[in-house]
Amino acid sequence: MRRNLSISFLALMAWATHPVSAHHSYSDYDRSERYELRGTLTEVHWANPHIVFTVNDGERDIRIEWVTITGAEKTAATRDQFVPGEEVVVIGSRNRDPDVHIMTVIKEVRLPGKNWQWLSPGGTPSRP
Repeated sequence: MRRNLSISFLALMAWATHPVSAHHSYSDYDRSERYELRGTLTEVHWANPHIVFTVNDGERDIRIEWVTITGAEKTAATRDQFVPGEEVVVIGSRNRDPDVHIMTVIKEVRLPGKNWQWLSPGGTPSRP
């Protein structure tokens, strides 16, 4: 009985940790890409493991997987700055599959209406 519980526990732990290891795989993205997305912020999900925005570029909704809440706080970004309906510019990497509308490895976020800009630590700003 004890052996069965140990095997069950190990199987459960392997299953529970599998999504964590897959979560940070960026193999579906060109990490060196500096794709610029300009659109309207339609949704903000301010939570861990990542802050997630939805941006509509006039044709489709694109999911933006940004930083953690702690990462945002370290750079003085706050939830109150991001209001649905505002124009946003995001520079990062798109999924290699054109049917998957997700961006990650975000290098820059701008809110032109507020003259506000966030740069990934170590990032370089784009030229307007």
